[in-house]
Amino acid sequence: MAEMRFGIQLFPWCTAPEMVGYAKRALSQHPFDKVWVPDHLSYENVFVTLASLIMETSAHVGTSVAQPFSRTPVDLASSFAALSHLAGERGITVGIGSGAVTSDMIRKRRRVTMVREMVLFLRELFAGRKVILGEFPNLTDFFRLDATAETLLRVPPAQPPEIFVAAAGPQMLRLAGELGDGLILSNFSFPTALIRQGVLDGAMAKVEEGRRSQGDGGRFTKVLHLHVSVARDGRRAKNFSKRLASIALARSNLGRKKLIQLGLPAEEATAIENAYHQGMGADDMEPMVSDQLIEESGIIAAGTPEECIAQLDELLRLAKPHRFDIVDMATPLGPDLDEAIDILCQEILPELQRRSDSYQDKG
Repeated sequence: MAEMRFGIQLFPWCTAPEMVGYAKRALSQHPFDKVWVPDHLSYENVFVTLASLIMETSAHVGTSVAQPFSRTPVDLASSFAALSHLAGERGITVGIGSGAVTSDMIRKRRRVTMVREMVLFLRELFAGRKVILGEFPNLTDFFRLDATAETLLRVPPAQPPEIFVAAAGPQMLRLAGELGDGLILSNFSFPTALIRQGVLDGAMAKVEEGRRSQGDGGRFTKVLHLHVSVARDGRRAKNFSKRLASIALARSNLGRKKLIQLGLPAEEATAIENAYHQGMGADDMEPMVSDQLIEESGIIAAGTPEECIAQLDELLRLAKPHRFDIVDMATPLGPDLDEAIDILCQEILPELQRRSDSYQDKG
C-alpha cells in the first residue's frame, strides 16, 4: 500500500497559543507533512503564529497563503528568513498567491504580475544577492518604493525556503509551473463538480506548459487542499461550512455562469454573484448558500465522518491522474476543532490511507 502524505491547514480564528494547542493535538495523532496557516490581516499575525508553531512543535510550517499586496517585498523576505532560521533543518514553505477576491482591504491590481515579481524578488534575497528595487517595477510602484534603492538580506537563510504558488486561473497556473517549487490547488477553485467535467485536466496542462517553458524536469511538489467540515452532528458541520463556501463561490472562476453550467439553481448563483459585486462579505453571503449548493458542487466536503469520506474519496479518485504529492485537510475542518481534528486523525485519514492505491497513479 502506497503511503499518502497529508498536511493540515489551521485557520487563525483563535490566539497563537490556541493555534499551538491545536497543532500539538493534530501532530500527536498523525505525522502531518506540513502545517499551513493562512495570512489574513484581520487575524493574528501569521509570522508570529508560525514562529510559535516552529518553537513549540515539530511541524514543518508554511503560509497558505501569503500574498504580495499587504507587506513590502523586503518585509516579506525578512519575515520568511527569520522563520527559516528558527526552523533550521526542518525548513519552511512559502505558499504565495494573489489572495482572496472578497476582502484583504486592499485594492489589488495586476495580480499575476505582482505574484511573479514577488517570487523572483524572494528568490534573489533568499540567495543572499543584492537587488535594485527598480528591477521589480510593479512592486516598486504599488508600494511607492525608491526605484533606485538597493536592498539585500543581511542574514539570508542558510536553507532558502521552497516557494509554492497557489493558483486557480490559467495565467497563475502557468506561473506556478514556470517559477514555483510547487503548486497549491484547492477544491474551492476546483470542486468535484468541475473536476467531473475535466476542468482539472485543463488546469494541470497549464502548469505543465509553465514547466516546459523552463525546460525544468526537477523536483516539483503538487499540493491539493481539500476543504473539510466534519462533526458527529452532520447538520452542524454543513451549516458551519457555509461561511467559507460563500467566499469560494464568489471567486471569479466559480461565477454565476459556471454555477448554472453545473446545474445549480440559477437564482441562487445570481444572488451570490450580485452580493459579491455589491461588496458584501462572507457574513452577508453565508445565508445564500444552500445545502444543495455545497453537496452538488463539492466545494467543501461537509457532514458526518462517513459523508466526508465518501465526498473526499470521489474527489481523490478523479484527481488520481495528476499525481498530487500532498493532500491537505484544509479549513474550516469543523465547528468543534478538537472534535474535527480527532475525527480527521483517527477516522478519515486512516480510511483514505487504506484506499490510497485508488488515489495514486504510479504510471
